[in-house]
Amino acid sequence: MNDLRLQAALAIAFALAAGNPRASAARPEKLVTIDVPKAVVTVASGINNDGVVVGWYCLQTPCNGAGTAANPATATNPRTRGFVRNPDGSFVLLNANDCGGADAPDPCHPAISTQPRYISPQGVVIGAYITLEDGATFGNPRFRGFAWYQGQFSYFDAPDDLYDHTSSPGGPRIPHSIIPRGINAEGDIVGCIHDVDQMDSMHGFRLHQGNFTRDPDGMTMHNGINASGDVVGLDNASPTAYRLDRLDNVVERFAYPGAASTAAWGINERGDIVGQYFRSDAVSHAFVRDKNGDYRALAEAAGVLSSAAFGIADNGGIVGQYRDASGTHGFVLVPGGE
Repeated sequence: MNDLRLQAALAIAFALAAGNPRASAARPEKLVTIDVPKAVVTVASGINNDGVVVGWYCLQTPCNGAGTAANPATATNPRTRGFVRNPDGSFVLLNANDCGGADAPDPCHPAISTQPRYISPQGVVIGAYITLEDGATFGNPRFRGFAWYQGQFSYFDAPDDLYDHTSSPGGPRIPHSIIPRGINAEGDIVGCIHDVDQMDSMHGFRLHQGNFTRDPDGMTMHNGINASGDVVGLDNASPTAYRLDRLDNVVERFAYPGAASTAAWGINERGDIVGQYFRSDAVSHAFVRDKNGDYRALAEAAGVLSSAAFGIADNGGIVGQYRDASGTHGFVLVPGGE
């Protein structure tokens, strides 16, 4: 999908959603495990103020394996798909495969994986799907962006001139990728783009009013954005996370106390940040950092081996994942109460 079509699709979605606002009700704080039926892995990655949660799930491991079709590039049953979980616990399952015929604007999107990453207050879901198009392989797949609203997919890539178009040493250039990771109430989207690999050529990006901009620093990943335009992310060249203040154009580096490395994944309008930190044993733990800079590790139940927090709503609802002996599960921490 080109930039104009993406802008039009998002504008329609936000106009429709604005006409049907819903208020959030106060509820007692509780931790709820999220497991998509029949899934062996469930990851909750985004939440809005209505308590709608998005993420992805895997039907069998390895999650990045091929679908059941003979040709994995056109697999009709990929192992990884997306979900939208409503506050009543019901699921809407998402699959970015869309073959609408030769006359369709986007006739086919052969997705071997669908990974929703976040949901706006209005209910617009953004994320990436993985494809083997254009010479990509399972070892070096191509990620392309999508937006979903009320059952309708829109697809998009970053402009071609945003990439360096360099070649990987000793081999062909990998098709460039985009991974949208955050969206705010204004429709701004952040994420990362990749040129020749999934690491060194990565740059954070921001899409604001139809204009893409790229972080000049390599190995950066913009993961979350709030309504004020503040962005949080991680830098694979540094053990610290970062926060970009849009108004003052200031970069703040921060780290969970005593951690070997820190990653920031989400920020709400209050300035609360969630993410994960690693100590010397390389085990991941979820944390929240409030607007004053105070940290709190999220409580882990007995038997939890690792955890991470990926999204936080303006009302304090937090989503993420944890791993125990039975597998990987999503969770939502519902705010309010005691």
